[in-house]
Amino acid sequence: MITHPKFNNLLLFKNLEKFSEISHFSTTRKGGVCEGEYKSFNLGNYSDDDPIKIYENRTALARLFFLQHKDLVTPHQVHGSEIFVVDSDFLQLEKGEILDRIYGYDAAITNERGVFLCVTTADCVPILLYDSQQQAIAAIHAGWRGTSERIVEKTILKMQSLYNTKPENIVAAIGPSISLKHYEVGSDVENEFLNKGFSFNARNSFRKQVTNKLHIDLKEINRQELLRLGILQNNIEKTRFCTFSNKKLFFSARRQSVHSGRMLTGIMLKNNI
Repeated sequence: MITHPKFNNLLLFKNLEKFSEISHFSTTRKGGVCEGEYKSFNLGNYSDDDPIKIYENRTALARLFFLQHKDLVTPHQVHGSEIFVVDSDFLQLEKGEILDRIYGYDAAITNERGVFLCVTTADCVPILLYDSQQQAIAAIHAGWRGTSERIVEKTILKMQSLYNTKPENIVAAIGPSISLKHYEVGSDVENEFLNKGFSFNARNSFRKQVTNKLHIDLKEINRQELLRLGILQNNIEKTRFCTFSNKKLFFSARRQSVHSGRMLTGIMLKNNI
């Protein structure tokens, strides 16, 4: 990842930045108006922070791209694996209807232009997908539950069904999340992955000898999923940024507990192509 050339509180993926027909971003905790544990660019609507300040932050982010707050379409995530389709009918809804409609989804896809698909994270994995041939995009929130329920696979299958997306045409970007070193999980999580057909290997996990606890790398597990689904290795970018260890740049739910803000990661098909 690289720092945005104009806005130093945003990060960009090098592989997505090559395409002039899309815009994208991944926020940091810098450059906002929130205070205390939520300082300063908290974008999480459902955190315990001041909603007025969150609204101000989201509005400021949208304005960087000459858009309005409503143009940042962010599902109300529930750590599941349901995918929301943003179509022209949805974009005509009133604000109240929009909020009702997007509850319960952890990924969104569209081929509509001029709207950012976004996900909020604070240790979970944000994943952006871009089909450069069919001009379709996706934003995915992949926590351990969503990952184990194969949300990446479900999203790609939905894109194949609606947009005729071919995996070899997808460019994928895996954003900042908690690292292997800091993500210790219990036997319930371990068993959930094993029961769903996942395997642990030297690249995506290790067992700490002192505690006998498993550590897993959600970014790598999702990268391996993308490869399994036919996305080309050279089309996948995986950041090394760890949200837990880099407290100056990122919020972290595991580090901050309930008093954690949220970053936003988004992608948009531009109107002016």
